[in-house]
Amino acid sequence: MMDRIKVVLDELNQSKPQGQMNMRLRVLEDDDYKSGVSDQASTVLADAFHSYGAFDWLAEVEPDPDKVDTMKKRLVKYAVAVGECLLRSSGGFTLVAERVDNDGSTSLVGALHSWPETDRKSGFLDSLKSAFRDIRVLFRVGLPPATSTWKSTRLLLNRMSACFIFETKREEAMIGHPEPYWYLCKIGVSSNAQGCGIGRRIMQAHTRIADALDMDIYLETETEQLMKFYEKCGFNVLIEYKVECKGSAPLEPIWGMRRIKHALNQT
Repeated sequence: MMDRIKVVLDELNQSKPQGQMNMRLRVLEDDDYKSGVSDQASTVLADAFHSYGAFDWLAEVEPDPDKVDTMKKRLVKYAVAVGECLLRSSGGFTLVAERVDNDGSTSLVGALHSWPETDRKSGFLDSLKSAFRDIRVLFRVGLPPATSTWKSTRLLLNRMSACFIFETKREEAMIGHPEPYWYLCKIGVSSNAQGCGIGRRIMQAHTRIADALDMDIYLETETEQLMKFYEKCGFNVLIEYKVECKGSAPLEPIWGMRRIKHALNQT
């Protein structure tokens, strides 16, 4: 599978759109995790997701106003680390966009986390496998950050537990689609490279990869602006829902979207 992905990226790298910066798309390999390139990708994703409303919803439980932003940064960093752990244990990949300067030096300006999923069954064995996967993630990433008081930490954990609805709703939306599909967990562009078509280029790469492997793609978004962008990339809304937690205002709306393989891409 990785060989086919590299072929797709090589083709894209050879056909740079007119007017775009000199950019290279590639998938991170083992050496990149040792050299720290993966940390750069995580930083880009964390920077992009700092404005994600779900993290505001989680971080607002911190009772000390001076610590809310710090808590939010810690939560975003934790979520990105969990995503990276899941993709590496699920046969996924980190796709990155690197700006290539005139002197040949490169800088990472965009990244994407994605891994293959299937229409899971609800049997005991499948539930057990899922539980073991979550336990492995906790051992490798650690426990989530705590707030300044036990009461607010308990509320934070309750809200984080409520966020498991993302997985439940994804499974609900993809019922009846037994073929494996890509779960696009996170995509982000560095704040100093916004508006240069990098996000569109990364998404184009992922849709080309999915088409080459005859697989659909599923993602979630919480903003109408991004929903419209994804629609131009061939995605359609499958489900709309909200995240509810007792004693808290709900987080809404969340849209679950799917791109059927070989769908028309308008970007």
